[in-house]
Amino acid sequence: MKKILFNNITIIDENSTFHRQKTNVLIANGDIAAIGSSVEAGDAEVIAAEGLMVSPGWVDMRSLSGQPGYEHREALQSLAAVAAAGGFTDVALLPNTNPVMQTADAVAAVKNFRSEFPVAFHPIAAASVDAKGEEMSELIDLHHAGAVAFSDGIYTTYKTSLIIKILLYIKQFDGLFINVPNEKSLAEYGQMHEGVQSTLLGLKGIPHLAEEMGIHQLLQLLNYTGGKLHFSCISSAEGVNLVRQAKAQGFAVTADVASYHLAFTDEDLHGFDTNLKVMPPLRTAADRAALIEGLADGTIDALVANHLPLDTEAKALEFDLADFGMINLQTSFAVANTFGKFSPEKIVELLAVNPRRILGLPPMAIQPNVPAHLTIFHPSETWTFDQSTNRSLSANSPFFGQTFIGRVYGTVRDGKWHQ
Repeated sequence: MKKILFNNITIIDENSTFHRQKTNVLIANGDIAAIGSSVEAGDAEVIAAEGLMVSPGWVDMRSLSGQPGYEHREALQSLAAVAAAGGFTDVALLPNTNPVMQTADAVAAVKNFRSEFPVAFHPIAAASVDAKGEEMSELIDLHHAGAVAFSDGIYTTYKTSLIIKILLYIKQFDGLFINVPNEKSLAEYGQMHEGVQSTLLGLKGIPHLAEEMGIHQLLQLLNYTGGKLHFSCISSAEGVNLVRQAKAQGFAVTADVASYHLAFTDEDLHGFDTNLKVMPPLRTAADRAALIEGLADGTIDALVANHLPLDTEAKALEFDLADFGMINLQTSFAVANTFGKFSPEKIVELLAVNPRRILGLPPMAIQPNVPAHLTIFHPSETWTFDQSTNRSLSANSPFFGQTFIGRVYGTVRDGKWHQ
């Protein structure tokens, strides 16, 4: 393993005694070997640029690989390249592959996958058989195989008796259930947020109420069973308020927001760009402001990419026929930094510290003699995302041609440096 010296770099890590210090960081044999202004390069490769920052490696809690079954959309190898380019050293993978990730062997295969890129994958196993929301998966076996959480992924789990059973089972090992809050009958056949814009465009809408009722139901069930629950992809102002109230009442809940919800609203759908068709849908400017506020005040714990690669045939259709989803893993940090305008400390909290805590991954502090799982970034440098910079096998992104504020310089994990 080659040595790397980050010269005159600012450390962003509130758990480190070196937080906010501008200093040198030496990586050797996969560890942080030394930190200090007097540390010299020797035979190490030197990385230096004015304004660079280093933080614990970022963790995305919600991305989908096409492997197995849809490798032409995104294979594990290509997803690792996308993640590294986006600044992520760790990615939690949704179970919605073909076949669904619901066996111990499938979980182990993801957990043990090794790439040329410095990224580790963490499997989120299907909470129900085939992610259909009817019959519970073998949760205990999946936990022992290495699943970090349980979810039906891109699908909401609705069945009340099943949710109760899941929450009771995972209490045995302090497991985590992840669900996108939604009320099926209110959201069924919906194409976008219900409001003035959906009326003008003639598309069936999905009201705020669908998310609100989903949160209410899940909280009632959690109160009945106990356990831990994570709300994924909160999209509305009232959703943020309900999470805030639940935390104040002592519920063991956490929540995330897809970073692209900070960039767009339902008004951006006037061009019928199917790359903006996502679930939950893009909502109003007031909702977007509430999401940013919820992230800033700690109500919402994490930002996720919600990276869902799709082929052209799934998107080059009339709006109401196109599939939901966009690629965003490579752009997630830049989107949040550009449109959320968070401090570097808040970015690191939302992308590194809190995701590790929620998923039960080992905490990471930038100190000597610990494994080097690091993200190197520049918070104010600009760059443009386009076809030439896209690392995904898919191209269902509304961000092509977008100039972002905040650039990832590289990642370090297991002694590997990727730039």
